[in-house]
Amino acid sequence: MPKNRKDRDEYHNSLNLAPVREPNALHLFTAGVKHKFDPSVPISHRTHSHIALVTVFNGRAVTSKTRAAGRRVNEETIVGWSTFLALIKAHKKLQKGWPISKVVLYTTSQLIVKNLMSTNSKPLGSQLSIAVSLAFDAIATDFPEVDIEV
Repeated sequence: MPKNRKDRDEYHNSLNLAPVREPNALHLFTAGVKHKFDPSVPISHRTHSHIALVTVFNGRAVTSKTRAAGRRVNEETIVGWSTFLALIKAHKKLQKGWPISKVVLYTTSQLIVKNLMSTNSKPLGSQLSIAVSLAFDAIATDFPEVDIEV
């Protein structure tokens, strides 16, 4: 992905975003890249695992973010944090008055998101589960007219 804003906008606009052109729908694409942990590599040369988020509104990529997730994280943590980042982004857009009627979250694992929302099991510890649950709840309570799909 290009580094400067102009080239990045052109790059995102050239992607095939036809399925996400429905009006007033905010599409949140989350992903995670897990790097293998190799103890033989010096600490200064180790790479972090990353989470990524691309926000699409009316068929146009609006924002893209990549964040370090840590050196020794599992897939559940990566999916959880990328989901949390996406939901916070959606809530901010709704607070700013964007005409959004539906939020669609694309994730690499629906099962992990379901487990995060479950009150019966907390596989990732309570902090991340509570954060994701509260983010979903904030959108549902503050904006009841908005549908949320995962």
